Amino acid sequence: MKVVSKTLFVMPLILVFSASMAKAAAEPKVQILSPKEGSRITQQQNSLLVSGKVASQSARSSNVDIMFIIDISGSTANYAGVDFGDFGQVPDNSMSGGLGGFGRPQISIGGLSLGGPPMRNLRNSILAAEVAAARRLLVQLNPQTTRVGIITFSEGSRVLQPLSHDFDQTRRVLDSILAAGPFGGTNMVDGIRTGINELMGFATSEKKTDAVKVEILLTDGFPTLPVGAGRRLAPEDTDLAINAARIAGKAGIKVHVFALGEEALSYPRAAVGIARESGGKYTPVSRAADVLAVVESISAVGVEYVQLVNQTTGQKANQTRLAADGFFSSAVPVVEGRNQIDVIARASDGSIGRDSITVYYQSGNQKSLDLEVFLEKERDLKLQVERLGKSQSEIQSEAERNREDSLRRPQQQPPPMTEGPPR
Repeated sequence: MKVVSKTLFVMPLILVFSASMAKAAAEPKVQILSPKEGSRITQQQNSLLVSGKVASQSARSSNVDIMFIIDISGSTANYAGVDFGDFGQVPDNSMSGGLGGFGRPQISIGGLSLGGPPMRNLRNSILAAEVAAARRLLVQLNPQTTRVGIITFSEGSRVLQPLSHDFDQTRRVLDSILAAGPFGGTNMVDGIRTGINELMGFATSEKKTDAVKVEILLTDGFPTLPVGAGRRLAPEDTDLAINAARIAGKAGIKVHVFALGEEALSYPRAAVGIARESGGKYTPVSRAADVLAVVESISAVGVEYVQLVNQTTGQKANQTRLAADGFFSSAVPVVEGRNQIDVIARASDGSIGRDSITVYYQSGNQKSLDLEVFLEKERDLKLQVERLGKSQSEIQSEAERNREDSLRRPQQQPPPMTEGPPR
């Protein structure tokens, strides 16, 4: 009887221990890359630039592949809510194609046709908002371990840039998309499928098996092709797009969807289904320009939040930037002598990971150039959101309400086809 009692007593302990181990294993990985442990730093500023990398335990490696899937259908010529010309995010010569922006492709990049002859300024268009959002994310990513590609879709899809570490080329391609302008219908399924082929290394992009793979889909509407042929709304087009996202999810590719404008929110069945079936995130914004305030909410590595604290003084970081690929940078206040800096990361499932370093600071005459560059970049990113006329928190709250409304509303039947340019 004593043996049995002992066994019964030990079993709960084993279960508790196993549960604790499972919980610990789920904690996100946190790595401080700079400065190094025990560093002695002499500089004029009394804040240190601390940078590193975070990822959930499910992230296979530090390599990340991100494919932008950008809607260039005719309706993306519509007004986004602000003019992006002053943002430094779109070129001054951004002009749409013929016939008011809905012409056939005639401009080319490397022999690839994109749009018609310039006739109309598009710096306040939904297409400009999409390009600005992609550029905003790009400036935060780490080109050493992250590759980025670009696909556009309208009547069909085009790979404008295979996955690449060359972010300068990516920026040039994004500018050329806006210069070419919108045209045609909305073949969303083709865009998603092409993204899968590129991310899996089945097409023009070099295959990389260990990379975390995501698609970021920016759209102002819903599918009208291939079944509807761009002239009518067919539920089958939405079904095909959702099924393509389901295939992406099974291949380990999450599709994060940004639905831009009232038309996209009027029939969100495709956008919601694409995100849900692939394991991605659905983010709807009523005013397309507001995407700049929410585009950073997605994470390719499953970590949504990072906080840095100087435990020596109890002060939190003044500025912290967490990029979609998991790299973070932060300006942390320090005092003379020893400073213990802690990094706390929260994964999408709520689990918490930590890392800590000790550095020694001494005031000096030399400024940290890296810190100055980081703070200047932060000022530029903050100014972009301020020019939207609403605070970032207001826009994020509105997007959350839109998301909840989209999930509640019946979405079985598409709205009637409206008069206007082809989609």
